[in-house]
Amino acid sequence: MHNQENREFTDHQEMYLKVIYTLMSEHKVARVKEIAERLKVTKSSVSSALKSLSDKGLVVYDPYSYVELTPKGKKLAAQVLSKYDILTKFLVDILGVAEDVAHENACRMEHVVDDSVMKRLVQFLGFCSAGDIRRWKEDAKAARNNSISAVSTGS
Repeated sequence: MHNQENREFTDHQEMYLKVIYTLMSEHKVARVKEIAERLKVTKSSVSSALKSLSDKGLVVYDPYSYVELTPKGKKLAAQVLSKYDILTKFLVDILGVAEDVAHENACRMEHVVDDSVMKRLVQFLGFCSAGDIRRWKEDAKAARNNSISAVSTGS
């Protein structure tokens, strides 16, 4: 089960960062009103979240100005967006899930999938696009065997 206590940022904080990043990509700036519209929340909820993100060094926020991501905020937002894109591609291209369903699920999954799992998923997508599923299975089996032998030998 997903455990928020083991993570530095909450799902909601990551969603805010992703929305701000997207708005900045589209319009060069992000405004509280636009963030509220995208997330379907009140402007006061956005202001409260932005204060929390500002306290964590992820955004530069002045209540009467635009919202900007700090370098740390941009990096985290880009990571979340990358996970979302990869998960969406997997769900649509490999599993054949309808795009709207894939987007909804990827949006939830992006917050809980470990980086090691994402790395393997990216490798899998690469093999699938190259049409080399057999090699993927062999590599996955070898990786599992290596992990098992490392545990049993104590290395």
